[in-house]
Amino acid sequence: MSRQIKADKNYTILTQLLQVADLFVKIREREMLSQNLSSTAADILFLVNAIGHDVTPAKITRMILREPNSTACILMRMEKQGLIKRTKNMERKNRIRITLTARGEKVLSQAMKKDGTANMLARLTVAQQKQLKTALKALKEAGRKELHLSPKMLLWP
Repeated sequence: MSRQIKADKNYTILTQLLQVADLFVKIREREMLSQNLSSTAADILFLVNAIGHDVTPAKITRMILREPNSTACILMRMEKQGLIKRTKNMERKNRIRITLTARGEKVLSQAMKKDGTANMLARLTVAQQKQLKTALKALKEAGRKELHLSPKMLLWP
């Protein structure tokens, strides 16, 4: 016999949102496994490529909402894999710049061809996708304010 679980509507929505987010991450992780790449590393490759220049570990940390030491570990792993290059800024010696290597560009290109998450999103109509995007943007902004994060945080995407 199935037991009915009672929860308030906000908790139910939160749980559904987290389950869907976990599904997206698991699908993306499975897709990236063949390239020995985490979904976070794939996100960083995309981010570095999208920004193009003046990409620093601090900027990446802000945009992916990770702790600086977590970002540093991921970037070191990516550098060892030959996906990125970390170089010191000649003008400001304490500043590191992140760029994609040729291998990083190739891996990014392959990662962008994966379509597991696109298959999930394709289940929504164009109007539903637009509504979802609007709702997620509003939730992200509310969360940023709740945590008192700088407007510079979470600019991407």
